[in-house]
Amino acid sequence: MNAVIAAFRGFFKLLPTKVGLTFAFVLPLLFSVVWMTGYNGATERLGQLKVGIVNETGEAGAAIEQAIKNGMPYDFASYSSLQEAQKQLNGGEADMIVSIPASFSADAQAGQGKLTFYLNKTSAETANGILSASAARISSSLSQSQYGDSSQPQIAADIVTLNDKSNFATNMLPMILGFITYIAVMTMNIQLNIGSMMLGRWHGKWQIFWARQLIYAGVAVCASLLATGVSRLFVDPAASFGEMWGFHMLVYAASICLTQMTFALFGGLAALVNTGLIPFQLMTAGNIVPVAMLAPAYRHVGDFLPASNGVQGFFRLIYGGGSISSFALHLALIAVIAWGITVARLAWSKPAAQPVGQPAPSH
Repeated sequence: MNAVIAAFRGFFKLLPTKVGLTFAFVLPLLFSVVWMTGYNGATERLGQLKVGIVNETGEAGAAIEQAIKNGMPYDFASYSSLQEAQKQLNGGEADMIVSIPASFSADAQAGQGKLTFYLNKTSAETANGILSASAARISSSLSQSQYGDSSQPQIAADIVTLNDKSNFATNMLPMILGFITYIAVMTMNIQLNIGSMMLGRWHGKWQIFWARQLIYAGVAVCASLLATGVSRLFVDPAASFGEMWGFHMLVYAASICLTQMTFALFGGLAALVNTGLIPFQLMTAGNIVPVAMLAPAYRHVGDFLPASNGVQGFFRLIYGGGSISSFALHLALIAVIAWGITVARLAWSKPAAQPVGQPAPSH
């Protein structure tokens, strides 16, 4: 029994034990605090969703357009053409488009009126579900308010989803390539950090650093090539192989540089820091709830995190919904800045003392 107690006490003298216990207590608490505060009141922020209206019937549709705006709590904008509106929808500047066709008034009088509602598959499923339900309510409300004397609904809702793909596996791919990449790199860096400490007995800090950069370069190129190639066996994305591979290399580079930086700054606690970034990245990826509906303090956090940009970029690449230039720029900046901080921290740190009896590191 005394030996067990001694071993028990010995555990608490080790840093890995303290870090492991911190994971057990802090991580569930962190997820609870971040997600409960970030998602809190999300459905009360429907006014952040942007709905564009295209009125192709002129003055006759002005009353319909105004009735739509008065009946729903969204942020409305008017567009002169359906082409312009769809461009905004694909670019993420609008969450839904309502098209009032030129023949709307005559068709409605004949009992065949139709409003076309355009959604984007790259948008968050929660937003699309809310907006789809709103489309039906808008049509029903307009039928009663504008043509209430008729016994039959005069206005139907035609919901069109842009960039739609029927294969459910396609919905999973942005998370796999954008988010799981971060998890894989974080785990890799935990092991490489242990290896670096072991190699520190025989090699200088810069030798170890540049050796790690060679490993990272190989991982970014080869792992992204393998993952991109395998994913195309199951999914036919809108983007080319080169576009998918190039963007995935950026996700790898940003994830590598960020997690490497945390080890340079926080040492053994970096694993906890990297894991602590997970709830922020899941929440701000925009595939569950639109970023605009999050609590204001969290809306721009994802710009500074690799998985958030990766998931959103892959949604557009896979479904064909707009430019990824802003996400690629964010990833490049994350990689460059984090790598620069790592180099600066390493240059400032003192070399580790060499154990007695070990050869001095060669330079």
